[in-house]
Amino acid sequence: MKALREFLRSSFAQPAPASDGQADDHSLRLAIAALLVEMSRADFVQDQSERDALQQLLARHFALEQDAAQTLLERAEGEVEGSVSLYEFTSVLNETLSSEERRRIVELVAEVAAADGHFDKHEQHLLSKLADLLHLRRAEYAVIRAFVIARVGKDGKKPK
Repeated sequence: MKALREFLRSSFAQPAPASDGQADDHSLRLAIAALLVEMSRADFVQDQSERDALQQLLARHFALEQDAAQTLLERAEGEVEGSVSLYEFTSVLNETLSSEERRRIVELVAEVAAADGHFDKHEQHLLSKLADLLHLRRAEYAVIRAFVIARVGKDGKKPK
C-alpha cells in the first residue's frame, strides 16, 4: 500500500495525503475529472461543445469558477494521456469515498456518456468497467444508467 500511495502522489504531483491515509481534495478532484475525460473520449468523437459541457459539469459539481474548472480539465486531460489504466484513478476514490459517493461518481460519468443522447457500446463498456472498479453491484449500475438516460432524454437535453 505504501508503494501504491507513493506512486499516486508522484503521478498527481501533489503533496502527501493527510496522515489518516486519505487522499487530499485536489487528488480526488483530479481523479474524478480524469474519469470524466476518459468517458468523453470513449466514443472516439470529441468536439468543443462536449469539452465545454464537461467543463461546466466540473464547475457545477465542484462549485468552481470557470477558470478553475478549465485548469482542472486541462490537468485531467494530461493525467489521462499519461495513464495506463482506470485503476490509477479509481483506487484514490475507493480509498476515500463512501459507497454512496462512488455511486454519484458513476452517475456523473454516465451523464457525460449520455450527453449526446445515447450510450454507444464503448461508453457502455467503460461505464460497466468503472462501476466494477468502484465496487458497485450490477443492479446499482443498471439503475444509475437508466436514471441518467431518463433524465437526459433522447436529444441529449434534460426533459422539460
